[in-house]
Amino acid sequence: MKHLFIAIFALASSIACRAELTDPPAFSDSVDREAILKVTNAVADWQIANPSKHKDWDWTDAALWTGLIAHADSTGDVRYYNYLRDVAQDIDYKLGPRHGFGDDHCVGQLYGWLYLQDQKPYQLDHAREIMSQFSRRAHDEPLTWRNRVQLREWAWCDALYMSPPTLTMLYQCTGDELYLNALDRLYKKTTDYLFDTEESLYWRDQSYFEKREANGEKMFWARGNGWVFAGLPNLLSYIPEDHSSRAYYVDIFVKMAKRLKDLQLEDGSWRASLLDPESYPSPESSGTAFFTYGMLWGINQGILDYETYYPVAIKGWQRLVRNVHPNGMLGFVQPIGADPRKVTADQTEVYGVGGFLQAGHELLKLVILKGSERASIKVTNPSHVNRIGNIVEMDWSEVKTKLPTAAPDNIAVRDTVSGNFRTIQVLSTQGNPTTLLFTANLTPHETRTFELIALKGAQPAQQPSRLTARAVPERKDDFAWENDRAAFRLYGPALAVENARGGVDAWMKSVRYPIVDKWYKEDNYHSDNGEGMDAYKVGDSLGCGGLGYLDKDGKLVTSPVYDEARVIAEGPLQLEFELTYPQVKVNGANIVETRRVTMRPGTNLFTVTSTFEVDGEAAGITPVAGLLLRGEKKPSIRTTHSFVTYWEPPLPDDQGTTGVAIATPNTESGITVNRAHGHLLVPLANSLDKPVTWMAGAAWSKAGFPDAEAWGLGVESQLHTSKIAPITIK
Repeated sequence: MKHLFIAIFALASSIACRAELTDPPAFSDSVDREAILKVTNAVADWQIANPSKHKDWDWTDAALWTGLIAHADSTGDVRYYNYLRDVAQDIDYKLGPRHGFGDDHCVGQLYGWLYLQDQKPYQLDHAREIMSQFSRRAHDEPLTWRNRVQLREWAWCDALYMSPPTLTMLYQCTGDELYLNALDRLYKKTTDYLFDTEESLYWRDQSYFEKREANGEKMFWARGNGWVFAGLPNLLSYIPEDHSSRAYYVDIFVKMAKRLKDLQLEDGSWRASLLDPESYPSPESSGTAFFTYGMLWGINQGILDYETYYPVAIKGWQRLVRNVHPNGMLGFVQPIGADPRKVTADQTEVYGVGGFLQAGHELLKLVILKGSERASIKVTNPSHVNRIGNIVEMDWSEVKTKLPTAAPDNIAVRDTVSGNFRTIQVLSTQGNPTTLLFTANLTPHETRTFELIALKGAQPAQQPSRLTARAVPERKDDFAWENDRAAFRLYGPALAVENARGGVDAWMKSVRYPIVDKWYKEDNYHSDNGEGMDAYKVGDSLGCGGLGYLDKDGKLVTSPVYDEARVIAEGPLQLEFELTYPQVKVNGANIVETRRVTMRPGTNLFTVTSTFEVDGEAAGITPVAGLLLRGEKKPSIRTTHSFVTYWEPPLPDDQGTTGVAIATPNTESGITVNRAHGHLLVPLANSLDKPVTWMAGAAWSKAGFPDAEAWGLGVESQLHTSKIAPITIK
């Protein structure tokens, strides 16, 4: 699949490979959104269309992935997300083969980024295994450059970009302090040995201690120090703000920034050797990109003074833009092992592009933040549970109290640890904002500061939404909805003539991205297509959590197909829609149902609230939600205080097994489950005079729930994790 994306990007970057640098430059170096995205898109697309010959797990390509991660976040373009996901899948989410070698850890940063979106355990399994073993090792060798010590220790400064951020990302993903403890121990060991306190720069390794340049100065490589300087933002982005060691890394970063500022040349570059620029005349791109990125990140984080460092960062950016060919190739990148004195405009390498894209990401962020008004809030996770992608709710009136200029069309939320914007959504009722939703990653017992931001101009890109809610007139008036875990549909008016009823159909997804539109278009979803399948049979039943009525005599009347649909919210953090149903006659009463459905990412369950208009006598009529049974003598059913799950018989042709559930978590007396009429029926109320609420959902054995026990535990976790100790805001 990755090769398909390369072809797509090659088409988008179809100018000939060879294109000379031009004067004036091919791209504008203006500090505005349009100019920044034009050049970063060109560089990213050219590099993808012209892949390196390195292995995808190699440190060279892994450094590119860190840049494409930043660019994907800058643009919100699903093409970059899909490309990076395919890269990871192609190498089976594996680190490099040398398990103690820092370079071979770098690709783990790609897996951590994907896990923070998808939360699929296999994305981290190999990285966790290898990095846990690495973290537990004694690491008691001296860092003297001999006996291939680099295969076991961080004995050269480049390693500080490759391995440390992978450790801090694993901490963010798991909450396991093992990774931060190893980081502190090993980083301090390397810094104590290789950091020159007089110059505030890092020696490449011990073998350089006595080397001198032609002018007699010490030999400090730009790219080596660039690895360290750019690696610090990448590791600090995942260390909690109140962690005891955070100040240590910030101190190194500030010292390096101060020295690097003084070493920048008038043309905006840093030469390959920092203290002897006259011997290295080329405006080398990779070191310059890493330094520019670090400077911009420090400014955006408030770590570096704007007035002092902004001119430095902008000169660096302007130099980098001049180094970009008209076709998007980034020139003046010193290749591996090449003579640093003779770097030409025609030389490029993927790691230089990685640094360039990270610099562009931070510059775009600076543009977006310019002139904004901000207010800080503290968000606390008081539990022992590691929370990834947790949706935080904030009453809009509280937002306005803290930030009076906030409005639904200018609000943004920024995580002050990583510096990145969070995915947000403003919920409204009748056009009036009611609630701000935003995502947060919080390790156990962590308190983190977020900024509420009233923007003045450019808006940050959001991650691609994984929610869909829409009527499907092209398929007989279905109504379909999905999140990143599951998809569902209801039958509409066009199927009423075929005696269809209002049961809920479930589609089994094995991917986190949206599939509803694609499956309807391709019409190949009745067998596993690599993304999942429609394996659930509804017929005229209640299906997976549909609504019905028990009449006075206990007879089940299923709801009809819906009549009208209205989408209220489509994401990215909550979908919501309303369905109205035609009149159904139960005993002597005529009942009209209005149904409101909501769903968020990260769960297999959707929530339903139904209200009823009744004409006639409805005493004795009971609204019920149901799960269709498949006729086994001993069905696999689990019932708890708040939910019931049913693990169905295996599907034919080794297509897995389906699990379904109904939950009523807010019922004080607990859920009641009756086995009748070929269903598991859950009474929702004793009458129709008040709204009723329930939850329902489905899972598949090929998508994270291998058996009935796992499905039951999954439902329990999805229902109750946030209730153990609710997120608090101050």
